Amino acid sequence: NEAGLASYQVRDYTAWYRHITLAMLAHAYLSATRASAEKGGLQPQPSSSSR
Repeated sequence: NEAGLASYQVRDYTAWYRHITLAMLAHAYLSATRASAEKGGLQPQPSSSSR
């Protein structure tokens, strides 16, 4: 798995919890960026100059 879910051996609950949390966050980010790329990428935001 590209997010790292399959590459950890459990030694302690706290360490496992931290690893799974970061892996799930990475997976969510990768899924969101992939979905955005499939729809044609991010649309450029107009720059708001307040000067």
